[in-house]
Amino acid sequence: MSDTLELVLPDWGALDTEARSPLPFALWTIGDQCLLHHWLDHAVNEGFTAVRVHAADRPAQVRRLLEESTLWPLKLETVSIPAVSAAPESAILVDWLPGETPPPAPQNGWELLDRAAAIERLWLDRLAASPDFALMSTGFSCRIHPEAKLNPPYFIGDHVLIGPGCEIGPHAVIGSGSVISGANTIAQAYLSARSFVGPVTAFENCRLEQGVLFNLKHRARLDHIEPHLVSSLDRKGPSVPLRDRITALRLYLRVGGSGKISGHFTTFDGRRLPGSPDGSFASRIALLPLVWRGEMPLRGILPRTTAQLDSLPADWRHVIRHANIGVFSHADVLGCHSPDDPEEAIHAVYQAALPPEALTGSIDSLIRSLHSRDWPEPSPS
Repeated sequence: MSDTLELVLPDWGALDTEARSPLPFALWTIGDQCLLHHWLDHAVNEGFTAVRVHAADRPAQVRRLLEESTLWPLKLETVSIPAVSAAPESAILVDWLPGETPPPAPQNGWELLDRAAAIERLWLDRLAASPDFALMSTGFSCRIHPEAKLNPPYFIGDHVLIGPGCEIGPHAVIGSGSVISGANTIAQAYLSARSFVGPVTAFENCRLEQGVLFNLKHRARLDHIEPHLVSSLDRKGPSVPLRDRITALRLYLRVGGSGKISGHFTTFDGRRLPGSPDGSFASRIALLPLVWRGEMPLRGILPRTTAQLDSLPADWRHVIRHANIGVFSHADVLGCHSPDDPEEAIHAVYQAALPPEALTGSIDSLIRSLHSRDWPEPSPS
């Protein structure tokens, strides 16, 4: 037997229309760790000394995860491949827990969420069958009210607070640092780390990710819920650095931005932005207020509509779909200022494949050169 376990990760990024996760499916959390880490456990248990992971979906993120996976006594390697079919025949698909026969592949975003829930139920059943379930099912430094009822199988992370009258389980996962106020029912559900659930609230057949609620039974996604009912306890700083906010404000004032841009357009990922998606100077100026409010990065690939995205080859669409959208792009530096320009997509794919900071210098040089309304207009299509 070879001492290297060959794994290939499913390329389901295009299916992820509901959760819109920044991570490929194999990096989604299942119970106490991501799905790929469950396979690393399997590799150790089976006596492998090395694991080679073949990834077509966001391989840079997979590589970063494996570089940080130092708990396993394994030699870890990431191989970027253009498609799952390019992996060796011996590679095992990481789409289910080890040792089990997976069901057919999901066909849409809700089925992808259903699959994550099904894998987690299987993991919980395995956990409950372990003689160490009582020790392993509850994390460190939890405060669970004596009037709370725990129905196996369940998993509760570290530093979780559960109030009186709560009923947890069966098949419930509560992420570390979460607060369950009281008189709550959490069953057939997953709550991500540092979730807050207000009193007298029931979660059944649901998935709560960073304050966004997915009701798997009714196929409903709720992005905006009253914070006293459901929220995330993560206190994240502004997504846009203060330096970039100030740069956007200065540029807006320098070019005489009036804020009178009419019209809006909707991007492929559902954002409603002012102006139009033609890459024109006026549309760029209309986006600058979003930067100083911390709602949009200053640098990234250009915004585009669903129609503009769908006009690209499938492999290009897949890369661009997960990239950060910004006001100024690498394509701008090279003279391509509109998503309707065929050359722009080439540069967008290149930019999307690199770390965000890789092209900062050249884009900043372009921004510093914008002293007047002489931004080149896109060529007629």
